[in-house]
Amino acid sequence: MTGDLYLDLAISLAGVGLVVLISYVLGAWRTVKVTESAAADRLAFDEPDFAPGVWMTGVDGAAAAARAKAGGEIALVFPLGDRLVSRRLSAPAVKCAVQADAVVIDLREPSKRAIRLVAASSQQAGEWARALGCIGR
Repeated sequence: MTGDLYLDLAISLAGVGLVVLISYVLGAWRTVKVTESAAADRLAFDEPDFAPGVWMTGVDGAAAAARAKAGGEIALVFPLGDRLVSRRLSAPAVKCAVQADAVVIDLREPSKRAIRLVAASSQQAGEWARALGCIGR
């Protein structure tokens, strides 16, 4: 080190800033996309006893959702970091809203506050929200 406290501190902060910048740039190149087959594989591995009905996959590849054939639960699949994760939720407890052409599902988790399931149209977003059971109860 240089022996000057302020100069050493500035060099350290610049180094940390560079590492954060590199991490941000590399993180922007993530290639994880949610497809129906990838979502079905992830859910089958995480929740083998969940029998999904119709899949609702976002057109932007950022999320997918399915309601159980039995109707009491929904499953969400979305990227977290560089891999797909799933959440299984009780359908009556799910809170969501339709915003333009998307269904926004509130997760209330520190790792992911909400899931945005983008549909092809606002009409389809409304249909998805009703199919998930979070609108019109």
